[in-house]
Amino acid sequence: MRIIHSEAEFDARISVVALGMFDGVHIGHQALIRRAVALARELDAACVVCTFDRHPLSVLRPDRAPAPLLTLAENLAKFEALGADFALVQAFTPSYGATPPEDFLRFLVEELRVKAVVTGENYTFGAQGRGDAALIRALAGKLGYRAEIVPAVMDGAAVCSSTLIRRLLAEGETAHAQRLLEIKDENFH
Repeated sequence: MRIIHSEAEFDARISVVALGMFDGVHIGHQALIRRAVALARELDAACVVCTFDRHPLSVLRPDRAPAPLLTLAENLAKFEALGADFALVQAFTPSYGATPPEDFLRFLVEELRVKAVVTGENYTFGAQGRGDAALIRALAGKLGYRAEIVPAVMDGAAVCSSTLIRRLLAEGETAHAQRLLEIKDENFH
């Protein structure tokens, strides 16, 4: 897997992008990345996992920023283990966070030659978090990509999320949290 820090470094013909914060790459994130990898193989494209160098809240609202579940290096190792071809690690800045979501998608499509966008149903992006799965679907035809929204992965009655894992860790449920963060052998590509 190649780690790039700007869209200009992308040199494959076309791509399938996986969008998310991917903090900890838990089983929900893994399902999303596996779907993006499978779709990339189907379309003879490169799979690009797009993430940030830090949690957006650490820039926008430092007082509300959660502690990272894993380091960026650990998350990148998981992307590679799941079969991603590229990891686009973008520096999150206030101006980047102010980008209108439509502009963000248009830029990705143009620069990464995107044929499909894969994300989770609760992903938000762009200025004020206005971008979401509905917008990704709505712009698919206009911008010429296929939208794939991966349903939430459940852990019993709860949606698997970084928030859930942080709660489990705070409650001392480390074994449970670790199970949600673990990549099983059958998931490797």
